Order: sequence, then structure tokens, then C-alpha cells
Amino acid sequence: MFRRIKTVADSRNHVVSLLRIVDLDPIVMDRRRTILFYACFIYPCFFHTFTLYTLYSNRNNIVPFLQCMSLWGAAGQCSFKTIIAYIHQKRIREMFDMITCKQTECEDDAEIYGNYLRWGKRLSFILKMLTYTLTSNFIFFSLYLLLGIAMKDRKFIFILNIPGLDPNPNAPFPNYEVQLTFQLVALYIGVFEVIGLDGLFAYFSMNAASIGESIIVTIERLSMMVDKERITSDETAKELKRIIHIHRNYLDFINLMDQIYNGMFLMQFGSFAFSGSLALYVGRISDWFAIYGIVVTSLFQLFFYNSLGSIIEAKNQAIAEALYSSSWFTMSISNRKMILFMLQRARTVPTLSVGHLAPLNLETGIAKFIDVNGQNQKRYSY
Repeated sequence: MFRRIKTVADSRNHVVSLLRIVDLDPIVMDRRRTILFYACFIYPCFFHTFTLYTLYSNRNNIVPFLQCMSLWGAAGQCSFKTIIAYIHQKRIREMFDMITCKQTECEDDAEIYGNYLRWGKRLSFILKMLTYTLTSNFIFFSLYLLLGIAMKDRKFIFILNIPGLDPNPNAPFPNYEVQLTFQLVALYIGVFEVIGLDGLFAYFSMNAASIGESIIVTIERLSMMVDKERITSDETAKELKRIIHIHRNYLDFINLMDQIYNGMFLMQFGSFAFSGSLALYVGRISDWFAIYGIVVTSLFQLFFYNSLGSIIEAKNQAIAEALYSSSWFTMSISNRKMILFMLQRARTVPTLSVGHLAPLNLETGIAKFIDVNGQNQKRYSY
């Protein structure tokens, strides 16, 4: 899956291959949908229904109740992300096709194509981190089950019971076997849904940064030609109009990303605050081992999203700096007006947001982490 990246198409294929694990690739390309594609929507519905049933069954037992609540908050993101992707699949395909078109256009330009290739290699590293971190949960839970069976102390992965089946792990066949199989399938679908959809967001973010760099390179080239008087005023105007067109496409791309993902980011922060704080609290008052998987995954995803948001925010600032550093003062008045227009637009460009409440960047992520950790410390001190 993670073969060496030699062309920008390799990074695109990596993302599609991650989505194909759970047959979610029809979201980004025209392909016939399979049973597994529909299972990614139907199976989580049963999972959440059974979780609510388990919550009701343990309403008088506080520790299992809180464990189940924490698990439900963490697992809810899988279903929400898949539904959001399905609702916005037309926009997602539009963005995916736009990136492919941009990459094809610059194949003859070694410098700009090199930028896409460099960001593609960074994407490959990010996808490896994402896959290994989240897959470790699947491996960790599976080893836990195998060790429990080997030591004749059978356990379940989740605090989850299917109605009509005995919740005791030592119940006779097929109670334990049916519930365990359901939980393993749910874990597989949930983990690889998140890997594929988070990998898709990383692909969009890295290529947004590549488009931003192509704008910066084009501005620097124009500035150099103006300095050396290798270009006329009319040719400068034509080149500026081309830069404005690329910048407009870049802004449209960022706006599309924000429209698709801002609700998901709000849910992600809410999931971290809810399930993360509950898991930390329950982990301190019980020996619930699943806390480690939930907390590590929540922390990784929190900083994963905010790091990518910071990259786009930094690229927006770099575009504004490139415009201001260009040789605009030697251009004609009409060309200066175009530069000033782009500079003003670059300075006010919207960034990715968390439900339109806060910018998606590391500052927001660290503030949320400190807040959740502080709340948990106060709760435990009581």
C-alpha cells in the first residue's frame, strides 16, 4: 500500500486504496457500490442502537455506564464522518477532480510539479502515521481478546450487549461468539472508515498547500521578470489575471473544504471533550484498559486536524507576503490596482474553521487540550 512515491498520482492512489479497504472509494470516483459500502452505513446504526440498549441496561451501575458513554462518544465520529462524506460526495468529487486537473496542467513545469511531488511525499508520511496509529487499536483489542481466551478469562472488546443475548462472557454458545464477531466487525469498519476519510482530508490539505505554493512561485517569477524588464505592461496584466484566476480557484477550494468539514471538526472537538474526559475519569476509578486506545486516538486526531489547518493558514499568510514582496511599485497603475486587490483578498481569506466558531489551527487544539485536561483534574480532585 505504501510504496515509494515517484509521481503525484501515487499519492492519489494511496488515498483511494485506503478508502477501498471499506469500499468507500465510490465517494471520490465513479465505481459500482458493493455490499460493504452499504454496510458502512447500516452496521453503525445497529452498533449505536445496541450501545443505547447497553446504556439503559447499566443505568444503575455508574462505572459500566460511563465506560459505555465514553465509547459511544468516540465511536460516533465514524458514523458522522461517513454520513457527511456521503452527503457531500458531489463536492468531494469536484475537489478530487480539481486537484487531478491542477496536477495534470503542471506536468511540464518542473518547479511547480516538484512542489506537488514534495507535498505528496509528506502526505505519504502522514498517511503512514494515521494508519499505524489507528490500526494499532485493532491489533491491541484483538491481542487482548486472544490473551483472554488463552487464559480462559473471556472478555468483550466493548461495553456492548446485543438484545436477547447473555452479556456474560462465559455464557454458553453462541452468546459470546455472536457478540464478539459483531464487535470485531464494528471495530474493523469503524477504524478503516476513519483512516480512509481522515486520509482524504489530509490529501485535500496537502494539495491545497501545493496550489498555494504554485501561486507563490508564479508571483515570484513575475516579480523577477518585472525587475529585469523582460516583460511589458500588457504581458504583466495578462499574467496577473492568470494569477488572480489561480488564486480564485484556490479560495474556492478552501471554501469547499470548510463547507464540508467545519461541522465534522466541531463534532471532532466535541467527541474529544466528551469521550476523552470521560475515559480519563473512568480510567482512574477502574481498571478499564480501553482508555488507552480511546485517549491516544483522540489526542492524535486532535493534533492531526489542527496541524493540517495550521499548514493552510500559514500558506495563506505566505501568499500575502509574496504579493507584498513583489515589484508592484514598478508596475503601471492598473497593474498595481490588481496587486492591491489580490493582497487585500489574500489578507482576508477565510481559513478552515471548527463549526465557524474558531479557526482550525494548533493554537485552538492546544487550548482545547488544556481545557479538557484541567476539567478532568478538577473532577478527579473532588
